[in-house]
Amino acid sequence: MASPTIKEPHENTLIPNINHSLGSSRRNVESMPQPLTIPVIAVVGSRRSGKTTTTEAIVKGLTSKGYRVATAKHIHQPDFTIDTEGRDTWRHAKAGAHTVVAVSDNELTTIKKVDTAKFALNDIISNCRNNTDVIVIEGFRRLVAQDLTVPKVVTARNKDQIDEALRVFKPILAFSSPLREKDIGTPQIPSVDVKRESKKLTEIIDARVGPIIKKRKETRNSVDIEIDGEILPLNPYVQKVTRNVLLGIVSTLKGTSIKGNENIRITITNPKKRTSESKAE
Repeated sequence: MASPTIKEPHENTLIPNINHSLGSSRRNVESMPQPLTIPVIAVVGSRRSGKTTTTEAIVKGLTSKGYRVATAKHIHQPDFTIDTEGRDTWRHAKAGAHTVVAVSDNELTTIKKVDTAKFALNDIISNCRNNTDVIVIEGFRRLVAQDLTVPKVVTARNKDQIDEALRVFKPILAFSSPLREKDIGTPQIPSVDVKRESKKLTEIIDARVGPIIKKRKETRNSVDIEIDGEILPLNPYVQKVTRNVLLGIVSTLKGTSIKGNENIRITITNPKKRTSESKAE
């Protein structure tokens, strides 16, 4: 008696089922809430309009509320360096060091010799993310002018500067100005004199960033994946799967003790990109 023929399913008949499963999984992941990024506040305005004074007031106010604040400042002078000619760190860089780290009893400073001409906003704030609740940047007008994810505090001394800001910047959270709302015709945007009302400006900003900071602390990432300097957003499901897989692998390594409460950070860099950046420098 001939053996019964078992018909194997054609491989193409499996594809729709696989694609359906993958599609369902992808939709489930995409429907999950995405993690919140660190809030960024930009202080922008004309030269000598009070940007640094305003930034100082904002930092002082947010710090007093217990937030960990990082700042970034745009400096226009093309030959500026935070280093001092003749000092040991300057000599290190002059000799060809790509990165110089200076460590004292109360301070750690990192100096990187890089070409920032083509930097995007993320290239800048990626240096401020560690142990930070909110980032305040001063300047960087070109990078943030129309960035709807970055609320602006605009410094202005007169009505002309106010009118220009309304044309150039979006969104504007508040004006830092001695002018009042009724004088500048912007009742929907508060105007604050930081020399007399710094607490008012703090409350305006806190109303915007406070809920985000609180939510971030409640859902603090235990897994960070950085690709070429950019933190990859991970929803809770992807974080959980990635964390379990990595800790499972690491736990098999000799001499490794996993407690289960570790934070995980993965850094992925593109060798070609790093090489091209080094040549540009």
